Amino acid sequence: MKLEITIPPEIISAIAEEVASILKPMMNRLDAPKQTDGLIGVAELSKYLGGVSKDWIYQRTAKNEIPFVKIGHLTKFRRSDIDHWLSAQVVPAVSSLTRRLPMPDPLAGKPPSQDMQSHGGRSKKRSETGG
Repeated sequence: MKLEITIPPEIISAIAEEVASILKPMMNRLDAPKQTDGLIGVAELSKYLGGVSKDWIYQRTAKNEIPFVKIGHLTKFRRSDIDHWLSAQVVPAVSSLTRRLPMPDPLAGKPPSQDMQSHGGRSKKRSETGG
């Protein structure tokens, strides 16, 4: 089966203009100068980390738990170092089991059958009514 569609040029132009208007802001953001490696202070880092307290930041720097730069008496942070540090702080998500795994019956010496379900170390046969 073959289908041919004829689209008038004015509709194609309108579509192209709409796509360009959507892409232009995205392209401007890509062309913007990158300030990702600039130094930031404690107040800006507090906002960057979602509003953690300044005390929390100072505690982490005192214990060398967060990367920082000392410039005289000032404590500064490189965004790239903070981003790398944040990547190392990620805790992977673990999905929970949808049902309990069957436990082998140590007295029987064989694996449990499909109709057995584990309950606190004991196996209990389900009723025929689906419970």
